[in-house]
Amino acid sequence: MNNSNVIEQQDFLIQAQEAEQATNVHRITLLRWAARGIAPNPQKIGGRWFWRNSEIQQLIAGEWEGK
Repeated sequence: MNNSNVIEQQDFLIQAQEAEQATNVHRITLLRWAARGIAPNPQKIGGRWFWRNSEIQQLIAGEWEGK
């Protein structure tokens, strides 16, 4: 299995609390980093923030590049 298939399978939205736990960073910090291009941009759905799991995993691994 190649990496692109693995990333596609892991690509789903996670809530802010899950992103906080995965990165060990508060969601407000993640939002500030996203505004600066340091972290992936979240999506706001129904008043809640969500991040793509694949992008959070890339951020943790140090492989995320700002777009």
